[in-house]
Amino acid sequence: GCYGSTGPSAVDPRTGKRYGSTFPRFEVRDQVAAQFLLLDYLGIERLHACVGSSLGGMQSICAAATYPERVAKFVTISACAKSFPGSIAFRHAQRSAIMNDPFWKNGDYYDSKLPESGLRLAREVGTITYRSGQEWQQRFGQGRFEGADKDRTTGLALEFQIERYLAHQG
Repeated sequence: GCYGSTGPSAVDPRTGKRYGSTFPRFEVRDQVAAQFLLLDYLGIERLHACVGSSLGGMQSICAAATYPERVAKFVTISACAKSFPGSIAFRHAQRSAIMNDPFWKNGDYYDSKLPESGLRLAREVGTITYRSGQEWQQRFGQGRFEGADKDRTTGLALEFQIERYLAHQG
C-alpha cells in the first residue's frame, strides 16, 4: 500500500472501490512536481541541497534539472538520470513475474489474495540488480551452505549460499 498518499490500494471516492488498475500512471517528474508544490505551500523557496538514494536519487536529479533556480546542490546515490537497457530489461522481468501470478487479476487484487509468488520472484530479481558481480563473488562466491549435501531428494533444492540469500529476500 501507500503510506501518506493516495495509491492503487486507496479507495476511489467516485466508485467506492479501490483504484487498482485504474490508478493513473505517474513518473518521477510527477513525484518531484508534487514535492515542489508542497515546498511552495510551506513557503520554502530554495533548497540548500536535495539528497536521495535509489528512487530518491532519481528525484534529486530530476529536482535539480527541473528547478535549477530552487536547488542549490544535489546528491544522488545509486541512481541515474536515464535507465540503462539492462535495467529496463530487469524491470520488465519483475513486472512479468507479478503479472503472470494467477492472483494478479490485472492489478485488481486488493480485496482478495495477493500475487505473493510473483511479488516474491520480483523481489529476488530486484535483489540481484542491487549488487555488483564483484560484491556477490566476495560475499558468497560459489559457497554451499552447511548441510546442503545432506538432502538429495530433489535436484532443485537450495544448495548455494547465494540461493538461500535470494530466497530469504523474496
